Amino acid sequence: MFARLNWTGPALGRLLVLLLALAAGRVLADESGPPVSSDGMPQRLVLALDGIPYEVFADLQKQGHFADFKPAAKMVSTFPSLSDVAFAAIGGAEPPEGYQVMRFDPAQNKVVGNTIGSLGSRAHSRAWVDSRNHSSLHRMVGYMAAYSMALRDLRQIGQDFLLSDRQTYVAMLGQSDPVLHIDGRVGAEKLLLEVDAFLQDLQAQVRARTGRELLVDIVSDHGSTMVKGKIIPLDQQLRSCGFQRRDRIEDSHDVAYSLAGIIGSVAITTSPESTEEAARCLAAAEGVDLVAIDRGDAVGVLAADGEAEIRPAGSGDEAYEYRVLRGDPLQLALPVNVGGVEIFDQASLFAKSIDAPRPDPLRRLWRAFHGEVKEPSPILVSLADGYEAANPELRALASLRGRFGTHGSMTRLASLGVIVSNWREVGDVNVQGANETLFGARTLGAIQQAFGERTAATAAPEPKGRSSP
Repeated sequence: MFARLNWTGPALGRLLVLLLALAAGRVLADESGPPVSSDGMPQRLVLALDGIPYEVFADLQKQGHFADFKPAAKMVSTFPSLSDVAFAAIGGAEPPEGYQVMRFDPAQNKVVGNTIGSLGSRAHSRAWVDSRNHSSLHRMVGYMAAYSMALRDLRQIGQDFLLSDRQTYVAMLGQSDPVLHIDGRVGAEKLLLEVDAFLQDLQAQVRARTGRELLVDIVSDHGSTMVKGKIIPLDQQLRSCGFQRRDRIEDSHDVAYSLAGIIGSVAITTSPESTEEAARCLAAAEGVDLVAIDRGDAVGVLAADGEAEIRPAGSGDEAYEYRVLRGDPLQLALPVNVGGVEIFDQASLFAKSIDAPRPDPLRRLWRAFHGEVKEPSPILVSLADGYEAANPELRALASLRGRFGTHGSMTRLASLGVIVSNWREVGDVNVQGANETLFGARTLGAIQQAFGERTAATAAPEPKGRSSP
């Protein structure tokens, strides 16, 4: 089988760089500052699970699993629904430079993050997480033995937790995402049953050592389509419109983008004069859900059945203006004529759209270009469920183990992660709401009250968070 894949030296080198890119970004949290538990063991565990879909967790709860937890709520990811972007917002960390480590850097006018040297910079720091860093080799092996490595990492989290004296211990299980990519829903369910048993055992150990309960909050950063996808031929579509993919932008019809995995979104850079033309070319392709364009003071949205623009509205509570140019590309079912404008209060639209084909669409599309990353690309493509954009080397490797789904797009399946607690009811949230729910001043005060500690405002640390623009 390996012989038929024709792994040449250069191909293997590209695959090594790709897998290192997927592995980059895990770092130890800063050891200074966080409150210390009064009895020497963490009072709360925040467990971040990479890529666990809401519906898988909720279905397991209906079957009687995670019985110690309140009903699960939905956590709406960023757009693109990718880990570096979403977890940075959930943790209140500094926004990453781009949507992924492998990206086009406009300052250098080239695709970066595709060399071993550049991957050592750890540009996408996750200093809000306390659990340990893993080597690139560990992560690479994890894609070939996802489930066994996930269990190994889970055991390590438990060992490190029991040695910590932090009031709140934040752990991330990154190997859950490869399990979804490779084994789909069946793998996710199997792993979550292990997580349930792990948490019950950890709770018993804390109770035996301290006589109290352990507070546990679980959050995931996005969902998964959980279906094998058809590869969309981006290069072919762009060539049919007169564009050519390159690592640099030197001509008006050059385009640049990286494919760091098998994902449902693509960030594309063009020359400014050709952005609209390239976006319209991509919107017409089979498998494209929508194309978003950075138009400066507006975000353009192109889909097969319409075009619209999004802008912030007003200076009070968060709201967005939705201007229809043709049809209704976001399927908001508006009785608005061409050129008409509707103003949406963010809180109301979030609640109404949580189960829509594209949850929380206006805020996610606006912030994709205004806040979630430092250097946004001018074009973002969201693919329909059942379609993928894939790096050729990683796609070949995935064929050895199979693959069952992806994420990155605006669609409901790719976008809905989970948030759940064993000590309080939590509601549906976006990434900013998840940050406030997990690390906001109200939550920290509730923890102090729950353990009979002083709740003076001067004693409470500042919440981890980023303000909206």
